[in-house]
Amino acid sequence: MKPEFFGILRSPVLWLALVFTAVLPLWLPSYYLHMATLALVYVGFAYAWNIVGGLTGQVSLAHSLFVGIGAMLASALLLRLGINMWVGMLIAALVSGMAGAVIAWVDYRFRLGHLSFALITLAFAEVGELVVLGWDFLGGASGLYLPKDQGNLQSFQFGGSSGYFWFLMLLAVLALGVNLAILNSPLGFFLRAIRGNEGAAQAVGVNVLRNKMLAMAISAVLCSLIGTAYARYLTFADPYLLASPNLTIEIVLLATIGGVSSAFGPLVGAGLLIPIGEMLRGHFGSMLPGLHYFIYGLLLVVVIIALPQGLAPAFSRLYRRFSN
Repeated sequence: MKPEFFGILRSPVLWLALVFTAVLPLWLPSYYLHMATLALVYVGFAYAWNIVGGLTGQVSLAHSLFVGIGAMLASALLLRLGINMWVGMLIAALVSGMAGAVIAWVDYRFRLGHLSFALITLAFAEVGELVVLGWDFLGGASGLYLPKDQGNLQSFQFGGSSGYFWFLMLLAVLALGVNLAILNSPLGFFLRAIRGNEGAAQAVGVNVLRNKMLAMAISAVLCSLIGTAYARYLTFADPYLLASPNLTIEIVLLATIGGVSSAFGPLVGAGLLIPIGEMLRGHFGSMLPGLHYFIYGLLLVVVIIALPQGLAPAFSRLYRRFSN
């Protein structure tokens, strides 16, 4: 990611796209509105991961842990202890942030290489899933059913699909804004220096430990906030969906296909691939078991081979070509 991408914020195309997205619930049928809502969820997740994977250059596979904390802990606090879900969301975000900081500390303390870091973070994610599945307080393997939405905003209820769409859009925009704010701040400079050469960055005075811990904590908090909202939208905190390491793999895939070198890679990757995946499942899922997965996987392979830098850089080149 490069600072000059911040100039895209002045583009009328971006603001028109935001306005267009915001009015989707006013005319979009419920099935397609659900797809658009899922896309926003994964846009937020991809941007949260991008703080660690794109800016810092570390392939973290622990983000399902943070999503799971946000979804399962906030839901459990509501159902078991009667704690308002707004408060539960903040508690879960705090726990996630601390967990992210601990993982970053482990990485620094034991000087893990990129592969070792990926494996260690995957181990944290696996342990997190096992804790959720084995702890009745968090719902265990059965998960947690949330109360029916009564449209009470004070109780973290948004009154139907449109309300959840707008709230999840707000969180996705927040994740994008945090990425851009970091990108154009001293923290962003430090993280890019660490990505380029950690030893050299430390030699010129960059506090590697502090900046890695801060990046992972911010990323974890964003994932947790979106995880809480996602569980409330689904009305069911499903551990096999929200705490599974498979979720992290999907997040990493979406951010990478979109382009981790681009400020808008996660937006393009998740914003396009999630609806495409859902449409393939809807059209081909009943024809032959696994056919939609095969077509989706083949599409991803073609994109990776044809556009190794991702979709967003390719779209950016096209935009510059037609705008000149």
